[in-house]
Amino acid sequence: MRYWAVTGLTVLSSLRGFGALSLTHSPGRDDFIIGDGTHALSVLVETNAAPAVSRAANDLLDDLERVTGTRSKRISGTTGETNLVLIGTPGQSELVDRLVAEGKLDVTGIRGQWESYVLQMVKYPLPGVERALVIAGSDRRGTIYGIYELSELIGVSPWYWWADVPIPKTKTVALHGDTLMQGPPAVKYRGLFLNDEDWGLRPWAAKTFDPETGNLGPKTYARVFELLLRLRANLLWPAMHPDTRAFNFYPTNKELADAYGIVMGSSHCEQMLRNNVDEWARDGQGDYNFVTNPDGVLKYWEQRVRENGRFENSYTLGMRGIHDSGMPGGGTAREKAERLHTIIAAQRDLLARLVNTNVAQVPQIFCPYKEVLELYRLAPDIPDDVTLVWPDDNYGYVRQFSDARERRRRGGAGVYYHVSYYGRPRDYLWLCSTPPALLAEETTKAYEYGADRVWMLNVGDLKPAELDIEFFLRLAWNPQAWTGTNTYELLEQQLTRDFGPAFGPELTSILAEYYRLNFQRKPEHMAFRTNSLFTADVAAQRLKAWRKLSARVEAVEQKLSPEARDAFFELVGYPVKAAAAMNEKCLAGSAAAAEEIHRLTDIYNHQTAGGKWRNMMSDNPRGQVDLGVPAMDRSGDRQTAELAVTNGPSGSRSEAATMDGTDFAERDQCVVMEAEHASAFVSGKDTRWRKITGLGYNGEAVAVFPTRVPVCATREKILAEAPCLQYKIWIKHPGDWKFTVRALPTFSVETGQPQRYAIALDDEPPKIVSLPFSQSETDRQWQENVLRNAALTSTVLKIAQAGRHTLKVWMVDPGIVLDTIIGDGGNLPLGYVWPPETRSSPTSP
Repeated sequence: MRYWAVTGLTVLSSLRGFGALSLTHSPGRDDFIIGDGTHALSVLVETNAAPAVSRAANDLLDDLERVTGTRSKRISGTTGETNLVLIGTPGQSELVDRLVAEGKLDVTGIRGQWESYVLQMVKYPLPGVERALVIAGSDRRGTIYGIYELSELIGVSPWYWWADVPIPKTKTVALHGDTLMQGPPAVKYRGLFLNDEDWGLRPWAAKTFDPETGNLGPKTYARVFELLLRLRANLLWPAMHPDTRAFNFYPTNKELADAYGIVMGSSHCEQMLRNNVDEWARDGQGDYNFVTNPDGVLKYWEQRVRENGRFENSYTLGMRGIHDSGMPGGGTAREKAERLHTIIAAQRDLLARLVNTNVAQVPQIFCPYKEVLELYRLAPDIPDDVTLVWPDDNYGYVRQFSDARERRRRGGAGVYYHVSYYGRPRDYLWLCSTPPALLAEETTKAYEYGADRVWMLNVGDLKPAELDIEFFLRLAWNPQAWTGTNTYELLEQQLTRDFGPAFGPELTSILAEYYRLNFQRKPEHMAFRTNSLFTADVAAQRLKAWRKLSARVEAVEQKLSPEARDAFFELVGYPVKAAAAMNEKCLAGSAAAAEEIHRLTDIYNHQTAGGKWRNMMSDNPRGQVDLGVPAMDRSGDRQTAELAVTNGPSGSRSEAATMDGTDFAERDQCVVMEAEHASAFVSGKDTRWRKITGLGYNGEAVAVFPTRVPVCATREKILAEAPCLQYKIWIKHPGDWKFTVRALPTFSVETGQPQRYAIALDDEPPKIVSLPFSQSETDRQWQENVLRNAALTSTVLKIAQAGRHTLKVWMVDPGIVLDTIIGDGGNLPLGYVWPPETRSSPTSP
């Protein structure tokens, strides 16, 4: 048996903080024995412990048994045990308080903090007890997180149930070290939104997991709550689509959330803990319209606040339509904006009367989603203690960042982010293909601009978004763990923990390629105008890459132990193979590939984990994934011939010699440069360039850090203060050259402004260029940009003579992310995927 959980977890803990506890299976005399095959470790929880802490302690007993095979005892007082685990919250636990008073337990690092915890070895804590591992939290969730920290340390993955990650079993388990302290988390509220559950989560719950309820009910939510806590999350927006019973339809649900210690909220369009789709027709009276029926709407909200106000909640303010539609009542944009303020004032009055007279102490958010963002911009004076939660554009690009005034607000800000989406321009509800690097770049940028109160992730059906979910929540605990270049190091920590060090690096490499290829085009969008986008050569190269990736997946699968294969199929095998088959179907016109998608999905639903996930996976949610075999269209093939750029040197030996001192050279009137391979990275006054691993068409991009720096909007300021990328190039044919920059379609940190960079050759003055800018999801340019994850801009620069030149690209707006630059001296058409770099020589750096 491999004991591989230790190495992965010890490193993974760095995402939450620093600790000096690690697992060992060869304990020394000073190590703390958890299990040795002869006796069970006792777990001491006082009878007056918070119910949520008491419940989590039972999970620890289960986890200890899963690892050691021996059932631990739960005790409430001393019984002469040699070693034990003692769980308590300072100020609520008599035993913990006594240890603190005696100087045996140090809680100064967590006292008064939010959701913080310490695991500390204490000698002779109680009469007859030689040593105890004390788990103490600053509050009930802090203590709960400490409990699950121990579970993870001994080898129980947070995904042991939801992704069937195997638990290494061993009789000898011990901890080495003295203390591990974590917290407080950087983001106060960290959670998930179960959404668009019609094709996976609800059918699975209704027909497989909880057929007695026949819907998403308490049994399902109990499993979700446990997962949240194991991932150190604390907030849930429950599922709310048509035919899903509202969370509060089941009276026990709110009690259950409290029993687990979970904060309940509701989505951006479901105000005051309501689920309008399921509840208005039953509980409301008249129209859901604050203009024509304000009393009816307020009574509807008041009922929920009365029922749930005694629990820990986060209240969403404002108003939209019944199902994620525009606010009813009509009127001009200005009238709607003013109506929002009237509605919010009335909602806060309810909270002041029914929850806390000091309404500023009640957690409240306002999420200006879609058209509501424009209403907010017209009237931005939301009450100061309300948290502004900025949404992304549904494709992973945050639409707005807090300005200086907003950063001074008491309520602060947050971010609402998608890794699954139902809507324009096309859904992506099937596979999870959002690169962790994009998720990290956008959310940490929002964090720099003050988004530290709420991070909410729309995860669709929860599966198959497991890897992104954990990456997001780990970053929410500590955004500074991500440096830009360590994206896959962090992902590898997760995979090593769950599959062992023998497989972690290879699985990470496989997924890096999976994310890279899907960043160019998501699987769900392959059948949408794809044949006319990819030329024959590019399609062939793409298919070759996918086939190679599938072969690597199969090679790993053969080496895995049988107990790890279900988790591997769910987390890696199915996503990679299904995406590969979708590309095969669309780019090769393969009917067999379409059948392969169905076959893989059938395995997921009927064979994986013994049929546990029957009805969970749909390969065609909402009918938006075209599984038909397309007629092949190669009308764009001439682009490939015209842009037949090679990596090797060309021309005579003497010409090659003259290119010395350059890094890129013209090939067939074209020069191509990956942004991250700049000849020089020139820092700005307060900024520097940083490579981002895992972004861009070729797996790496460049951005400016820190992102919260002044804009350089004038030529003088650009030259004096802006960071600059320089590319030493060799041009054979002088004339007018068109330089096209491929950037990510990010939004400016300056509200309502386009993203800008500046470009010039040699010592010419910089030209400021704006990326395509859109405020609406109906804009065709925005739709094209997010489907291809690229924003293209071109500038014509005059090259007077052949020879060496330096292309310079400056930041104008912080937050811009650059991918690739292509220079065209022959008016050649650009394909969807550009040619490879034109290096001056094979030995160029």
